[in-house]
Amino acid sequence: MFKKTLIALVLIAFSFQSAFAFFGARPLGMGSAFTAVADDANAPYWNPAGLALNPEVSLTGSTLLNNRNTYVGDNVANLKLCYETEMNPFQWIAGVGIASLFALEGAKYLHDQGILKKGWGRPGETTKREESMAEQVKGSEEVVGLRQEAKEALKKAAGGFLSGTEQAAKTVARETVRGSVRASILPYYSPWYYPDYYHPRYWERVEVVEAAPATKAQFALGLSWLNDNNFTLDQNTNWYSLTLASGFEQRVAVGGNINFYNLQKISTGIRGIGADLDLGVIAKPVDYISVGLATKGILTTDIKWQDNSSTRYEMLVNAGLAVKPLSSLTLAADVHNIFRRDQTYHYGAEAVLLPELLVRAGLDNNNKTAGLSLAVGNLIIDYAILGGTYNRTQMVGGTWRF
Repeated sequence: MFKKTLIALVLIAFSFQSAFAFFGARPLGMGSAFTAVADDANAPYWNPAGLALNPEVSLTGSTLLNNRNTYVGDNVANLKLCYETEMNPFQWIAGVGIASLFALEGAKYLHDQGILKKGWGRPGETTKREESMAEQVKGSEEVVGLRQEAKEALKKAAGGFLSGTEQAAKTVARETVRGSVRASILPYYSPWYYPDYYHPRYWERVEVVEAAPATKAQFALGLSWLNDNNFTLDQNTNWYSLTLASGFEQRVAVGGNINFYNLQKISTGIRGIGADLDLGVIAKPVDYISVGLATKGILTTDIKWQDNSSTRYEMLVNAGLAVKPLSSLTLAADVHNIFRRDQTYHYGAEAVLLPELLVRAGLDNNNKTAGLSLAVGNLIIDYAILGGTYNRTQMVGGTWRF
């Protein structure tokens, strides 16, 4: 009965118009010190590389219980699909290298066509992702057919990507043949092996057992959707994110987001569309230390509005460190906007009190935060309360593990 009641409460919370909070109850409960910790379905925003940690299929969302529509991002859903397979180090490095080569060639072509631009060192006004762009859009009439313009841009980009990577494909074919010969003579070596059943929840420790004949790699796909019809900030926001990530032996992981933005200034009805790219990496040199680096908006298009104005989100670089002095305790620290004058500092802790109960606390740029998680079967319920400038905002979230 208790389990059914908890599930019902979460479903009722998700039925509100502003059903999800973009940042997630667990990360904010830790003071937003999540760059090196990110290992659940919230990872795409904090560090896309983390999506390749902890193989699972899960759906996550959270909701603000009060102070709704104060920031952009009240509504979000994240789907995580992560699986694991046996793979030796050379195969994994070669695979990541091939994927990076294709991505680089495509990015070069889009840059040459003037569609994709670097996110750093560019003049012009930028906006933080948590803020509204409505004040920068002054027009009152729809003067450009954005839908038709978007279709033409997509056709051009798709054709260009294939053209720009044709030479890369030939190189890849040659290297694949050579690589298969090398791989066939490489010995399998597994200094860190995890049992087949794997850890069922992100806070459970996995014990090291005897060596296995093969090492393992993780591959992940994430889909995120944000919808926020925010009359207070005069902006209707729709963000769509596709995340790809891969890790090896859960010691190192890399990942990236492709973010698409469809925005509307509510008072005038003017719409804007654009896209950008995020990149992230997480490394664990030893079991109890994790370091993370995430870059948001490293490559971007301008967000084109129907009144012919252009805006864009600012590029941000965040770095984090997480330490586990005990198997049941995680301590984390982040520096956000590390190349800007308005740096922010974040500190958090997460502790396992009982097998199904976690508590956490943090400082989000001097704003006190706290939270907890309760696991009931396949359902994990998260709660967070945010003080200081967050004005005691309360959040509740839920994760369903399939």
